[in-house]
Amino acid sequence: MKISRESALKILKYLNEHPDFYFPFQVMCHEYLDEGGEMMEIESGEWEMIASDDKYQTFEIWENLQDLYPETLELMVKGFLEKIT
Repeated sequence: MKISRESALKILKYLNEHPDFYFPFQVMCHEYLDEGGEMMEIESGEWEMIASDDKYQTFEIWENLQDLYPETLELMVKGFLEKIT
């Protein structure tokens, strides 16, 4: 799912400030590539570097649904119920 630069930075900053919060997604950036030219996940500790460099503009969230915490499941259920109702 595509997200704005602003949203990506908010997510990364929040995750950096709350390291025990389980976020079942990866923040990916089209301009943040590995040596083979593949898009890489941005770690939360890299949020300031990403924020300070305008070349990082195109972001996506990819699912990473592994070992979900009960709190995460509750948040997901609430989101689905809100959408349905």
